Amino acid sequence: MRTDILELLWAANEEAVYITKQQFMAGFEDWAITPHYENGTMVGATISKGSEFHFATFGGKWKMTRTDIRHYLDPILEQYGCVTTRTPKNDARQIRFNKILGFTATGEDEFFVHYKLDQSHTKYRSGVLCPL
Repeated sequence: MRTDILELLWAANEEAVYITKQQFMAGFEDWAITPHYENGTMVGATISKGSEFHFATFGGKWKMTRTDIRHYLDPILEQYGCVTTRTPKNDARQIRFNKILGFTATGEDEFFVHYKLDQSHTKYRSGVLCPL
């Protein structure tokens, strides 16, 4: 299953990265990759390493619910005290999503805006989240 997910990730990102497929696959060696299913169909996956968290969708849009968000983020928050992620600077939809969840921008580099969500964020904890 892990290889299948990595193949889907490679297919979605091949033109955007400047590394070989072998390098791409090796880059996920230490990452936890968890498939997400809706009605028996794999619609996405979460990818995490330490406090860093990402998700990818396959095919149609994954209608991520509050339950999904808490299911994936709560264990990271509990273990590390925060969740970190990064988003391409030009991905307005993902930047908006991060802000809705309560992530705060902590910096940026040439390609990405870096974000952090900590346990004190009331948007995440209080159910003030916008419907997703």
